[in-house]
Amino acid sequence: MNPSESSSQEAWNVHYTRNRSKLTYPDENLVRMLSKIVSENPDRTERPNALDFGTGSGRHCVLLNEFGYQVHAADYTENSVQTVRHEYPFVNAFVTGEPPFPFRDRFFDVVVSWGVLHYNTIDSAKRLLDEKRRILKRGGYLAGSVRAVGDTHLRAQGTEIRTPDLKGAYSRFYSLEELKESLSGFSRVEYGYTERTPLGKLEERICHWIFLAKL
Repeated sequence: MNPSESSSQEAWNVHYTRNRSKLTYPDENLVRMLSKIVSENPDRTERPNALDFGTGSGRHCVLLNEFGYQVHAADYTENSVQTVRHEYPFVNAFVTGEPPFPFRDRFFDVVVSWGVLHYNTIDSAKRLLDEKRRILKRGGYLAGSVRAVGDTHLRAQGTEIRTPDLKGAYSRFYSLEELKESLSGFSRVEYGYTERTPLGKLEERICHWIFLAKL
């Protein structure tokens, strides 16, 4: 782990001790993606497996469970995983570091990677994507989001976050071209873009690319 990744892990571990980090509502874009996946696979009979990678507060574990998935969750911060295990005992949650992950090839029907990849260096993000392709079933889906160029909410200087709660952590900001290149190993990818401002801070921009990639 390089110094930027070590600083990020420490910042996120502290972050998940704060009440403001404990989100409970799912992202509506992911709700739509999972609805789309269900509509494309109407005849499934067995309960499929889903992994919430970079689970954070575990808010998407509840959503995946409601959509009928057997839910697994992973995060590299101990505080995050402890919270998920306590709040959502139906989830198989574990702390993960560098690949390989403790899952067999072609195990998951869906992997959620919501707001995760941009907090990793180019090389680390590539290793994570390679591993996610390994554990996804053929025809499985990767649903995700990344910070987009134009975001000012993190107050980043280069790749260093300057907001008080995550000061010193690492973040990249993807162009659409960079994201497309990163996901070139999938057979089909659909893209979207979201931009919003925090309440009372009209001068700030929170910018994300969202994507649904099919293996």
